[in-house]
Amino acid sequence: MNSYPSVAMQSIFLPKDKSLSKQLATVFAGVLLLAFASQLSIPLLPVPLTFQSVTVVLIGMACGMRYATYIVSAYLISGFVGLPVFADFSAGSTVFFSPTLGYLLGFLPAAWLGGYLAEKGWTKNVLTSFATGLLSVSIIFLLGVGVLSLHVGVKNAIAFGLLPFVITEIIKLLALASIAPRFWKQR
Repeated sequence: MNSYPSVAMQSIFLPKDKSLSKQLATVFAGVLLLAFASQLSIPLLPVPLTFQSVTVVLIGMACGMRYATYIVSAYLISGFVGLPVFADFSAGSTVFFSPTLGYLLGFLPAAWLGGYLAEKGWTKNVLTSFATGLLSVSIIFLLGVGVLSLHVGVKNAIAFGLLPFVITEIIKLLALASIAPRFWKQR
């Protein structure tokens, strides 16, 4: 049984060579991509606008649920242990006690769902790719706003942790949906 995702990006990163070094290189490259996207930030309070959420979805769609889960887990662990991979080069366990914790926690199920749906063929056209992205990013915002509401109340959490991002997330997801079908290769 093939344990690799049936998406085309797998053939770029892991061509027929299933070696541990290739697998680790894939995870490392994904963590670097996500860390880079985290620094593309517009400082808003209490939640900055970054490219993390769309990159998490991109990783899921491109790498499948297994590798997306590995990549996001490694990213979260890297930040927790002190590597400055989170937005604005933040890191450490204190980030996990901040109002943005829910967004970070949402990354893992969002990447998994994006990967799962990609493996089921949901990223073969623009419309279903957009739906995959929207479902995945909704998890991030649901958890993000949920945790943020514990710090600032529900009304403020929606006002500061969701509404400023609606338009930008849709634009980012439309851009992703337009390229996601190209990840697939006809077999």
